[in-house]
Amino acid sequence: MNLIFEKTEDFLNIFLNQIKQKPQSWRMISIEFQNCDTLNSSLFQNLCHKNIDVFFGESECRIFWYKPGFLLIFFQGRAMPIEKCVEGFLKETEFKGFGRFFDILDLSIHWANLINLITRIHAAQLKPCTHPASPIKDIPPSQGFSIHLSPEKLEHLKPVRQARITPLLLLVEDDPFTLQLIKLTFKDGFEVITAETARQALVYYQRHLPDMVFLDIQLPDGSGINILEQITQVDDGAHAVMLSSHSQKEKIMECLHKGAKGFIAKPFTRQRLLETAEKFRTHKKNFPLENNRHGT
Repeated sequence: MNLIFEKTEDFLNIFLNQIKQKPQSWRMISIEFQNCDTLNSSLFQNLCHKNIDVFFGESECRIFWYKPGFLLIFFQGRAMPIEKCVEGFLKETEFKGFGRFFDILDLSIHWANLINLITRIHAAQLKPCTHPASPIKDIPPSQGFSIHLSPEKLEHLKPVRQARITPLLLLVEDDPFTLQLIKLTFKDGFEVITAETARQALVYYQRHLPDMVFLDIQLPDGSGINILEQITQVDDGAHAVMLSSHSQKEKIMECLHKGAKGFIAKPFTRQRLLETAEKFRTHKKNFPLENNRHGT
């Protein structure tokens, strides 16, 4: 890990000039903390510094920390190890500041979005906090980029999915309690990756081609039903289960009509999740029930 937190802008400009001619192998994760009084305290910044060392110390990445509120993490190679580092980092800092894991950018495709993000960071650095725990004011929200799943890329990943011994579950959910419940339920029988936004969900789907998806209908930046439509149109092996607090018959039928394999209404029990996992294993012949049955 290479951490830069002094003269951040200068060193980032040098780094970007070095890689902009050949950005094909580079990816970036951005983290933003909510603007509040705690964010500007030495306690919070010391906590961040400590946990950056703990979770990223052994990783091969470059971190540019625009104190106090922004982290830009550049890396090469597989995304999943760095995503695990980010997950641990956010878990240990969420009680002092509200961290939100935005997106992963493939820089060869989304270089312009990186430049737009840096411009927004520079503007945000000039905005004072107006109220504890309040979002930054007068700064436009993170501008998403259009993501369209590539059938060619997904086709290339199908042998990888077919060869898996442990199924990969993509959990798309922005509610922390629901997210933790599902992760704990499936921690023994699945490898779980999580996304909190529609953009993240599509990026992760194309990057990992999961075996199963739990997909919340209401997301901060879009609709889970729109994601469902995209993945079922380009992936004939998609296995998506929808999550929603709205259990109207019309909504359920819409999801099933668009390719969902199931619909779970909130609040739900652990047993309901386990039943869904058994149906998945029955449907997916390469993950038979007898090899990995969940307990109750």
